[in-house]
Amino acid sequence: MIPLTDFLFGIYVSRRYRYVYIDNPKTGCTSLKSAMAELELRGSESNLDPLNPEVIHYDSSPLKSFVPIFPNPTISNLAAKGYRFVTFVRNPYQRLLSCYLNKFDSNATTDNPQARRMPNGAAPGNFAEFIDAVVHQADYDMDPHWRSQTINIQFGRIPYTHIGRFENYAFDYKATFEKLGIPDTDIPQLRHLNKTEAGRSKLNDFYDEKSQKTVYARYRDDFLNFGYPYELPD
Repeated sequence: MIPLTDFLFGIYVSRRYRYVYIDNPKTGCTSLKSAMAELELRGSESNLDPLNPEVIHYDSSPLKSFVPIFPNPTISNLAAKGYRFVTFVRNPYQRLLSCYLNKFDSNATTDNPQARRMPNGAAPGNFAEFIDAVVHQADYDMDPHWRSQTINIQFGRIPYTHIGRFENYAFDYKATFEKLGIPDTDIPQLRHLNKTEAGRSKLNDFYDEKSQKTVYARYRDDFLNFGYPYELPD
């Protein structure tokens, strides 16, 4: 359903605490992965910085040394061994706008890797062009930042212990670690990294009736599976 490279890139496994975090971009994942890296590194002799983007997102992460492909350990094997699975979701309207503002509005360069995943291989000129382009892509061809969250997190196929919500980030950040069995005193301090200006007050500045209907139709599974309404948030 998605490229294997995308699937593997989005999996973070903690051997120390026996959990799997499934990445879902634009849902506070940079902040959460930084905290998870900090927790994993705590007490070790490593000099890795959990605020370094290379340590947060890429192979330097202490959660990326465990590739879940055949023959072992597959996702099924990790589940059978009692590993817990967690992820986050977000209102699809806000998530799509956050993606545009972060990846194109302030970063529309010729070497933008997200631009290469657009249907024409180029950055959109505005949010309306972005919507018109991505809603016609198949999930397989989409970049994870605007791919359906239902597909990104393999909803219904992975046995999640906890699915947090970006809208309740401060509460669900703590709840995620609690679900993983981390004592309150050990939970890393909440941090807010890679923020965009896709706040609720700005949605009406970007969405009209047509674009709202278009986004709802394309991401209908996300709205239904995660309980988000058709209406734009107030």
